[in-house]
Amino acid sequence: MPMNAPALLLCSLLLLSIGCAASEPAPVDSPRPGADDPCAPGGTLRPGRRNIVATTVTPDGQVIDWIPIASQTPDGKVASPPPPRAPPPPAASPGGAAPPRSPTETSLQLGPGGPAGTVPVLRPRRPQCDCLPGYVQQADGSCAELASRCSGEGAMASGKSFTVCCPGLARIPAMDRVDGQCVVTAPDAQLCAKCGDGACGTGENDCNCPSDCHATSPGPGGSTD
Repeated sequence: MPMNAPALLLCSLLLLSIGCAASEPAPVDSPRPGADDPCAPGGTLRPGRRNIVATTVTPDGQVIDWIPIASQTPDGKVASPPPPRAPPPPAASPGGAAPPRSPTETSLQLGPGGPAGTVPVLRPRRPQCDCLPGYVQQADGSCAELASRCSGEGAMASGKSFTVCCPGLARIPAMDRVDGQCVVTAPDAQLCAKCGDGACGTGENDCNCPSDCHATSPGPGGSTD
């Protein structure tokens, strides 16, 4: 039975809508909050400088921001540099070799200079995060949960390794007694301990926690009990 013109038009529109629905890609889930924030969820991204006058790049790819000199202090007053000193005469080198260059003669390769009245500021390569309470900053700039990154009793904490003591522990010097004298055994780190609780705990001794650990008395032959 032949179909009339309105019926043919309705069928064509129906087939066209079905084909478009089949070829349309599935909707993409919206990104979760903080997914593009390198500091989330334990911190917030520190705002960038607002007083940048110009930006240049060094030969090795480091970004340099140029800011007004007066913006370095709250009141805009910057101390005057000392007067230049005359360089000492070059010392004669044996064999007629050219004397080595002094440190004052070596300049940092900053690449293109900035506008007059500005000073260069190195832009960090890693994101600058302000960590929230309960989080600690890691070497890559991110914020990690303190409970999973802190050092326990008897362990070491150091700014170089971006480690801190767990809550409830005090930072005391890492010390030991050598030949009757208290000697620091780890100058760049500190010990996490419960110093002050009345018990001589792990890593504590009379050198770093005398309130909990009594001094040992010399024994026969200079040894200590």
